[in-house]
Amino acid sequence: MTRMERTLILFKPDAVQRGLSGRILSRFEDKGLKIVGMKLMQITPELAAKHYEAHK
Repeated sequence: MTRMERTLILFKPDAVQRGLSGRILSRFEDKGLKIVGMKLMQITPELAAKHYEAHK
């Protein structure tokens, strides 16, 4: 059985504003990675702090 790994990809706001989302996703797909889910949301400063707390 093949095990699938998962990762979280975050785009910086300026990349979205500049319309680069499709180009960025294409780079992942070109490397053979499969996009299985996607959600577009605006992150609050509180949620960002909570996420990055684990990486301090």
